[in-house]
Amino acid sequence: MRKHKKHLDFEINLIPCIDLLSVCICFLLLTAVWLNIGSMNVKQAVGGQSQAETPKKPLMWVFMADDGQLTFNVQQSSLIPAALTNLKIAGLDGHANVGELSRILAQLTSKDPGLKTALIQPRAKTSYEDIIALMDEFKKLGLTDLGVAPL
Repeated sequence: MRKHKKHLDFEINLIPCIDLLSVCICFLLLTAVWLNIGSMNVKQAVGGQSQAETPKKPLMWVFMADDGQLTFNVQQSSLIPAALTNLKIAGLDGHANVGELSRILAQLTSKDPGLKTALIQPRAKTSYEDIIALMDEFKKLGLTDLGVAPL
């Protein structure tokens, strides 16, 4: 009896695999563009290192009320007089008064040029636009280390 030899040469159709791979590559390239569009460069202002390693820099807390009132509390600054360490700005139509904010921030930064850190503590009903407006004013006047405290 004679054995039939099996044919060992066979072909794999690679065209569907290549098509699938090209679609996956296109999808990857399209979605990689969207990853960096909505990002903001933010670094942690407080709590990154031990307390002994942290140099004492002037720090400003800004507490936001529901009616737009802002309360400033400047800490660790020997150059700012005591009258300017605790200030309140009344809100304007339920929002933060940006004009008065600019005037007070200009006074504070002129008294202590080392004031670069500001921490904002909003309330639960504070609008997102008010927080961004405060951050914009801080950036305009040279306060570069900004943070938003959790509720």
